[in-house]
Amino acid sequence: MTILNTAKRALQFFRIGLAAKKLQRTQNETERLLAKQALAGLFADARGITMKVGQLFAGTDGTTPFQELVEGIEPLPLKIMIPLLETELGQKTKSVFRSIDKAIAAASLGQVHLAELKNGDKVAVKIRYPDISDAVDAELRLVGLMPGVGPVNRWGFDLDAYKKSLRDNMHRELDYRSEAQRQDYFGRTVQVPGLKVPGVYRDLCSERVLVQSRAEGVLIDKAGDWSEQDRLAIGQTLMMTLFKSLFVAGEVHGDPHPGNVFYSHDENGQPLVILLDYGCTLSIAEPRRLALLKLIVGCRERNPTKPLDCFAALGFDSKKLTPISGSLPALCQILFRPFLLNHAFSPEQWQLGEEVNDLLGDYRWWFRSAGPSDLFLLMRAFQGLIQQLQQLDVRLPWWSLLQQAVGPELIRQAMAYELPAIEHEPTVMTLSFDQQATLLCVRVTEGGEQRVSVKMPAEAVLDLEHLIPEDVLARIISSGTIDLKQLGESIRANGITPQQLFVFEDGRKTYKVWLE
Repeated sequence: MTILNTAKRALQFFRIGLAAKKLQRTQNETERLLAKQALAGLFADARGITMKVGQLFAGTDGTTPFQELVEGIEPLPLKIMIPLLETELGQKTKSVFRSIDKAIAAASLGQVHLAELKNGDKVAVKIRYPDISDAVDAELRLVGLMPGVGPVNRWGFDLDAYKKSLRDNMHRELDYRSEAQRQDYFGRTVQVPGLKVPGVYRDLCSERVLVQSRAEGVLIDKAGDWSEQDRLAIGQTLMMTLFKSLFVAGEVHGDPHPGNVFYSHDENGQPLVILLDYGCTLSIAEPRRLALLKLIVGCRERNPTKPLDCFAALGFDSKKLTPISGSLPALCQILFRPFLLNHAFSPEQWQLGEEVNDLLGDYRWWFRSAGPSDLFLLMRAFQGLIQQLQQLDVRLPWWSLLQQAVGPELIRQAMAYELPAIEHEPTVMTLSFDQQATLLCVRVTEGGEQRVSVKMPAEAVLDLEHLIPEDVLARIISSGTIDLKQLGESIRANGITPQQLFVFEDGRKTYKVWLE
């Protein structure tokens, strides 16, 4: 890798940064489309890490320019790739293949060719780009120079850990032997109805070549037009695949952009999900898997499980979490809401970012900075699932599908799992789920007679100021006897626990508000 190569990648980074800023400033729709096309073109030309960033845009943007990064950019000519393929095979291509076609898809690190083996098997051959390893090393060098800015600096993100995770993952993705091994393991251990994992030909795989059985199908934008029955079946397969890979296999597909999933029908006409590209996966050790499952079940059942202990077992920095430990039970109810319901969940009604902000305020960054650096791949997997469900326009019961995927024995094992002990100050509030209040109660009496009695979910206390009628709120504020802002801060710090919040006398009326 030369200094000149690094300088070229730096110039590409700079150009992409300028194009992204131009896109942010553009208001006119025509100009905005042109800006998107220019930015997508720069991502495609860069390949490597920068193109992967462009594919993240495709996962959320859904417009044509970025979608092209998913469906494939212009591949390199076959005549350039054949010498590399023969070097990796150690023999001429005609000795292995009856035929090999020009590339049908080009991605960030390599491109895919359809071929037929001498025995008649139809396969897909993924070949790594020449010199892409040097390009990635150059980009990683640039990433290593990135300073901590904004929330990264202010809230103490471990930027070095994130850089290391990116570096380790990219180096692993560059080795197709590692990918073949993980793909083979995933196919053997994640057995889900309606899921197909292409088989790999391990004897033909090398560091720069991966040969697998051929997969055919359509992308999710086409599958979104299928019947409701088919779309529901697809959604169930996608969800159970994530749950089983996470909690049973401990190997999660971490690159859920639309180009990595094909949809088709089997010989019986049943919907089929074909999951591709295992270069970017996340391995999760059994203790972390059990801690996460224990956290979800504890939140659902409101049992004595302590969220702080679970998060620590997941790899969170417990010392960083202690200032917000009182809010962790309520935070879990937001994060795991789909699992708390016994009926189908609608992602459109889940204002996750807004609700976390209402609970934690700026401390949401503190929570994120406390998390382990590899957690972003797991979050990508869940975000990808939600986006796919939205594109399919289906709603599914998360809890019952989780139970089907992991089975009752694993749930019992998780509940019995003894969490590692953590050290914290004696004054720190370490609430368990069963210590959290369930109801916010409001009672209004006049002349000793009850006029109003209202009960609502306890979490509504975080929006207390907006629940109180404006005229009453104005009198509470003017009285100077109740500081609602300070009350809210206290609840965020110490938790939504059973307590009397305030009693306000307003002439003959008495307002009593409490948590139980």
